[in-house]
Amino acid sequence: MQDHYSLLHTIYEIVKNDPQPERYSCRPRELILRRMQEWSEIQQQLQLLEQEELVVTEQQDTMVIRITNAGLEKVKEQNSLVG
Repeated sequence: MQDHYSLLHTIYEIVKNDPQPERYSCRPRELILRRMQEWSEIQQQLQLLEQEELVVTEQQDTMVIRITNAGLEKVKEQNSLVG
């Protein structure tokens, strides 16, 4: 799996139990702790995901990352291919 899709799966794992996962504001520290990667690497992967409209990022007091409906569908599609 390409690294940026692996990151998408990580974001999905963070938000999947939320009643509205596409509204969950994921913070950089959540990704850093789960991915064990440098923030610069995660940022590059986020840019790719954003280009594919699978996530959106927004700068607030810190950056927030939200998975889009397209991102949710992509993960579910990949999970059905694997499972």
